[in-house]
Amino acid sequence: MILLCPKCERQGLVNGSAGTSRCPSCEGMFVPRSRFVELLEVDLPPAETHGANDEEGGQCPQDRAIMARARIEVETERPIHLERCSTCRGVWFDGGEWQVLANHHLLEHLDEFWTADWRAKQRRELNRSEYESRVRESFGPQLYDQLLAVAKALRAHPRRSQALAIIREESES
Repeated sequence: MILLCPKCERQGLVNGSAGTSRCPSCEGMFVPRSRFVELLEVDLPPAETHGANDEEGGQCPQDRAIMARARIEVETERPIHLERCSTCRGVWFDGGEWQVLANHHLLEHLDEFWTADWRAKQRRELNRSEYESRVRESFGPQLYDQLLAVAKALRAHPRRSQALAIIREESES
């Protein structure tokens, strides 16, 4: 049976390292569930990061079931969208995604990416990051950093309420 790329749809996959299957066109990689632990110990050859197909879902190359998507926020990178087969649990990595996750030590969390807890954590982190970005832009980086320093100093201070009252009073005069 020829395995087809879930992103290119008509491109046949070729055997890759350690039991993976790779698409020669988009450089994506299918990893069967039975190979995850073994592959954590192997340095896979890097692939070009394309991203053009990252927004698209697809069918599992192994059994043609619809693959469930998981969004993974990665610091300093654009989000990654992994696809996992709901029946065989194999995972599709678009070109370069394995390496990005490995670089951020996230491959050990692979099974967690599709859980409600992981998605909630990702949403909280994204909301916090967007909030911090808006506030930093609103106040400017220098004042924002000063505000964070004051907040940190007051966090466990026994007279925190009084200090906040002084700040409010002095900022209004």
